[in-house]
Amino acid sequence: MRFDLDGLDVFFPYDRIYLEQHQYMRALKQALDAGGHCLLEMPTGTGKTVCLLSLITSYQYANPGAGKLVYCTRTVPEMNHVMEELATVLNYRAEQLGLHENEGG
Repeated sequence: MRFDLDGLDVFFPYDRIYLEQHQYMRALKQALDAGGHCLLEMPTGTGKTVCLLSLITSYQYANPGAGKLVYCTRTVPEMNHVMEELATVLNYRAEQLGLHENEGG
């Protein structure tokens, strides 16, 4: 699903987004726009990882000078899951933009 979030073209790789996920991404975008910090909490299994990665990578794509994302996890399996989800997000964006995988940004 590709949608506009307060002027940002967001690439979300799944067909459906829940209200809580949309609210999470909006709060994160507001913090990025303000140049501040934010603390967001959602229960386990609610799609925090895909929300964070979709919003941040979309924001970086639209704002190349936005900086880097540093993502920390407690375990290697958790990081492996994040990397798989990141590949899903970036491949979806490349598909939506008609780019090859290595051009997806």
